[in-house]
Amino acid sequence: MLMLGFPLGFCASGIFSGMGAFLTELFPTRIRGSGQGFCYNFGRAIGATFPFLIGYVSQTMTLGHAIGTFAAAAYGIVILAALTLPETRGRALDQ
Repeated sequence: MLMLGFPLGFCASGIFSGMGAFLTELFPTRIRGSGQGFCYNFGRAIGATFPFLIGYVSQTMTLGHAIGTFAAAAYGIVILAALTLPETRGRALDQ
């Protein structure tokens, strides 16, 4: 655990590296920072409830199944968002 904890934490932070570039293009210039900050922190707030919910749900199923269920739901939301958010290629971003 001690040997793999640092590389895991170091690499897990890279997951969010593309969010800045992607979210920046979704908002007009005047609210770009606020919109990006709201989206990022709203997701963090929802994610903060997951440890409690996993513990609560693990009363009725195994811990592994509870973690897998919530992980699958999170990945499903990400895939849904990636498919439904607008494409910004070629769009003027100086609105």
